[in-house]
Amino acid sequence: MKRTLAALSLVLVAAGVMTACAPTDGDDEERIVRTVSEGSIIPVADLVPDDAKRFTIVCPYESVEDVATRLGVPAKTVPDLSKRDDAQALIVVTADGVDAAEFPRDRVDLCSTEGAWAVYEKTDTATAAVARKDDVYVVTR
Repeated sequence: MKRTLAALSLVLVAAGVMTACAPTDGDDEERIVRTVSEGSIIPVADLVPDDAKRFTIVCPYESVEDVATRLGVPAKTVPDLSKRDDAQALIVVTADGVDAAEFPRDRVDLCSTEGAWAVYEKTDTATAAVARKDDVYVVTR
């Protein structure tokens, strides 16, 4: 019994450490909030981590297939927001694969502009405008 409890404790501690060290969607959201709060015009490349090669934003009602084709990634790596309007997602292609972070639109709204986001490279110099409306950072491109 003691061995079983000790083994279970070890597994739970290991799982907790792995979870604590893994990046979460909240980490991505916090980075984006920090970035958009820094000015009224921001480089879109500042929305993503340094290891990004290319990226796009998934907005409500976009089909998984359209986003996957646009970014050139497998459809299974794209969050399905095709029937939702409460969330958006950042999809980043790195040397290690595809990272997708879904987060709500109640702090930062990257999807207020009509039409789909383009695919951007980390080296892209395109900018986006940021305005504050009802305590939400609204980003327009």
